[in-house]
Amino acid sequence: MDAIKYACLTVVLVFTIIQLLVVYAADNDSDSSSRDYTKYEEMVDIPGGEFTMGTDARNAKDGEGPTHDEKVKPFKISKYPVTNYAFREFVRAKKYKTDAEKYEWSFVFDDFVPEEIKNEIPERIQGAPYWIPVKRAYWRQPEGKGSGIESRMHYPAVHISFQDAKAYCQWKGWRLPTEKEWEFAARGGLKGKTYPWGDKWQKNRLNLWQGKFPKKNTKHDGYHGLAPVDAYPPQNEYGLHDMVGNTWEWTSTRFETAQTSPADDPNSTYVLRGGSYIDSKDGKFNHQLRVSTRMSNTADAGSDNLGFRCAQSVGTKKTGKLPEDTRSKPSKPEVKEIKEGETVKQKRPNPADLRGKKKPTSNKKKEAKSEL
Repeated sequence: MDAIKYACLTVVLVFTIIQLLVVYAADNDSDSSSRDYTKYEEMVDIPGGEFTMGTDARNAKDGEGPTHDEKVKPFKISKYPVTNYAFREFVRAKKYKTDAEKYEWSFVFDDFVPEEIKNEIPERIQGAPYWIPVKRAYWRQPEGKGSGIESRMHYPAVHISFQDAKAYCQWKGWRLPTEKEWEFAARGGLKGKTYPWGDKWQKNRLNLWQGKFPKKNTKHDGYHGLAPVDAYPPQNEYGLHDMVGNTWEWTSTRFETAQTSPADDPNSTYVLRGGSYIDSKDGKFNHQLRVSTRMSNTADAGSDNLGFRCAQSVGTKKTGKLPEDTRSKPSKPEVKEIKEGETVKQKRPNPADLRGKKKPTSNKKKEAKSEL
């Protein structure tokens, strides 16, 4: 009898321990279903007004300067970049396939690609061999087959093209911010400052590359690649996160060298803002991270540091209508359902941190020039 009683007590004790472990795991697992990821979809009211846009810094690039006066109407903008969780809700609702999925590959930074996969990929970009065109890399598989987002629901969705970003915002009844709105929001009400928080550089306020690029990232900011959208404190007085660093963000504004091609042409180029995790404090490599940082890329571009956030006009119900902006005349995105197994014509999107039309090269292809 004692043996049976002992065995029963043992079973009860083991069961209790298992229950406690399950509860503990649920409380501490960053991907727990009980976590409220919808909080990352919050919008912030931006008052609008006049401001000085751009920079007069001597190392201004990609049209950052000279400074000029601009004005924006009141609007709302996402407090955080769009997360994997939020983008997954869109994909499930619309049965949407991103450009990276249609092309069946996207660019992934070298450090995050397994050696066996690198050895199978002969193509590289001249001047930027650290961008690897990985098969089946897209928002749900950021590093290609075998990778996932299960523990990264609060990370920014990446491998997102301009068309993908616009389609998501339209689905939400929102829109992409214009470039003027984006910079006005990033400045947080400050005038003529270098960073969203002021003129003095502050450590651990953003995700960037620290160390010798591209060989070593010291990770003094806590991350090697992407960081969660709430990894750092708000960057300005508006309470906005990740306006500078972590991921480049699409705007609805076409690049100044406006093409004659229609706005929905994948070769049309749009302005990206904010810089990413491979950019630098001083601009010695890639882009210098500051509130005026900008570049352009084609509408079908995709890479593991390309994301976005949405905006909304004030005084209206949810709307995808853009405010007046002579440099921003995008057409409405077409949200299509792509049937399983349907073949789509292959194209070559461009990685972020490269300007203009760039294509990976092989021994059989003419090498393309790249600009960092």
